[in-house]
Amino acid sequence: MTEEKQKHPETKDEEGAREQPAVVEIELPEVQEEVTASVVEEEAARGKRPEVVKSRRLPREKETFDEAMWVPRTNLGHMVKEGKIGSLHEVLETGVPIREPEIVDKFLKDTLTDEVLYVNMVQRMTDSGRRTRFSITVVVGNGNGYVGLGMARGKEVGPTIKKAIDNAKLNIIELIRGCGSWECGCMNPHSIPFKVTGKAGSTEVTISPAPRGVGLAVNDVAKKIFKLAGINDIWGFSRGQTKTTVNNAMAVMDALKRLSLMKVPKGRSEELKHVLGPLSVQGSPMTIGGDEK
Repeated sequence: MTEEKQKHPETKDEEGAREQPAVVEIELPEVQEEVTASVVEEEAARGKRPEVVKSRRLPREKETFDEAMWVPRTNLGHMVKEGKIGSLHEVLETGVPIREPEIVDKFLKDTLTDEVLYVNMVQRMTDSGRRTRFSITVVVGNGNGYVGLGMARGKEVGPTIKKAIDNAKLNIIELIRGCGSWECGCMNPHSIPFKVTGKAGSTEVTISPAPRGVGLAVNDVAKKIFKLAGINDIWGFSRGQTKTTVNNAMAVMDALKRLSLMKVPKGRSEELKHVLGPLSVQGSPMTIGGDEK
């Protein structure tokens, strides 16, 4: 026995090492708490009515537009994909209603942003239980002459937001910007060219051109819309039931639409340097007629 121990002195140590369990350190990823749109749905399932969300950006994955996967369903969509129409300005000039949000994505996919203005939850009791639906209002814009407002209703928050964004793209408009304030006279498109009034329901909004440096002197709902529209300075006055967020937003959009209804002679608009839609890549304004100046 002594000789065996002398021949194999490490046998006992190896057996002891085998009996000891191996300790392996595993790095666990940090758990980050994120507020998702499902929180609103969970509260609704428990019968709790959450507070109305105003001007809140609900986190979600931003979808990327793949032109190769787009299959047009309208004649306007086929013309855009075939390259017969080269800009969103030409699309709006045709006067044909936009029925596919992919048309807007093709021209503004890199610059278009969206923001949720209003989320309202409506519950009703039925024989089978409580039914919950959500009403969401969203504004989209590129911050350079294009803005749209859309609304949608649905059973879930996430798909309803996406549907509202698509509706806002279908309602996108092209703005006329300029410097209409007699206090400024810089002739840069930082404000609007003249005073207009918009109305929706009992809410009436009047916006006037402001000199540079004033900022957006309007309420919070209108401020979100003007930022996405690319307007930096403006005076605002509203009356009626302005706490109704949807009517307030629709009144602002109605006022912006009326900017293009005002007929200004082409020579006069070029003299005042009115800008229709976005600024060109070189930074020079685009005139009403569409020619760069």
